[in-house]
Amino acid sequence: MQRDSKHILYGLGPQSFSSKGLWLLALLYFGSLIAGAILSLIAFRATHWFDPDGSSYLASKPYSRFFDRARWVSVLVILPYLFAQCRITSFRAVGFARPALGPFFKWFASGVAMIAMIYGLNLLIGAFEVRQDWSPAMLLGKLDDAILAAMLIACLEEIVFRGLVFRMFYTALKPVPAVLLSSLFFALLHFKAPAISLEGIEPSQIGLWESGQMAWGTAISVVIHFDLKFLLAIFLVGIVLHQVFLLGRNLWACIGIHAGWVFTIKLLGGAFETSETAGAFSGTTRVADGYWVSIALAVFIALFAFLQSRRRHGS
Repeated sequence: MQRDSKHILYGLGPQSFSSKGLWLLALLYFGSLIAGAILSLIAFRATHWFDPDGSSYLASKPYSRFFDRARWVSVLVILPYLFAQCRITSFRAVGFARPALGPFFKWFASGVAMIAMIYGLNLLIGAFEVRQDWSPAMLLGKLDDAILAAMLIACLEEIVFRGLVFRMFYTALKPVPAVLLSSLFFALLHFKAPAISLEGIEPSQIGLWESGQMAWGTAISVVIHFDLKFLLAIFLVGIVLHQVFLLGRNLWACIGIHAGWVFTIKLLGGAFETSETAGAFSGTTRVADGYWVSIALAVFIALFAFLQSRRRHGS
């Protein structure tokens, strides 16, 4: 598969490779763990110093939540520097192209249809049931939240992962390894920091040892909380999003399908509940914890690969 110069960083051509982006990505990943350990410790200790009774909203949160938020804050702070280093200094350079509305709504509808298909099969086989307390009014009440969550999550993740991270791999490697390894990295980042027990330890006694444990636990969280169904599903999600980016050559397409997924899950997820017949195949209403979603994603991956092959051969 020939590389598309549109997705290659630093102004390089299809025959040139550079691993600079991967070194920057490694620095960001491990640097965010260190920064998260330090910043979360400061925030946690300060919160409990101002609220020794632990009665406020922040003070009631576990230390793992502080670490997770501090880690991502450090990532957001350093991202502008990474974009600048990769010469991504405009919306066009990120991957946004015209037209915007057409590709967005086309792929948004595709995302909605994919999740609706997964819910539909689980309803047919009896793995899902409609909640007894559900009503159309509840659906309408969730509409605003579903739209907001879909757009925020889709825009942020696609700008970072497709607009930057995927292109770091794409610049360093051939297309297929770039898609596979960046998808694996995307999946690994979805594993959260472990909930390390701090029972019997006063908040004022939480120190570098505990924050270091949290950082290390996050780095190996995929091992601690290994879940093949979840890992496989998110890995395949990454491949689909990369394929959409390569096919559409427009970040609006990736945002569209991603927003369609999130929108449908946020809007319809609360209308269903998992029945007693649900298992590893069906998963739960979380969607990404069953093999059925991976099968559906694999079908779309094969379809997109066929479309990419036709494009390469000019048919």
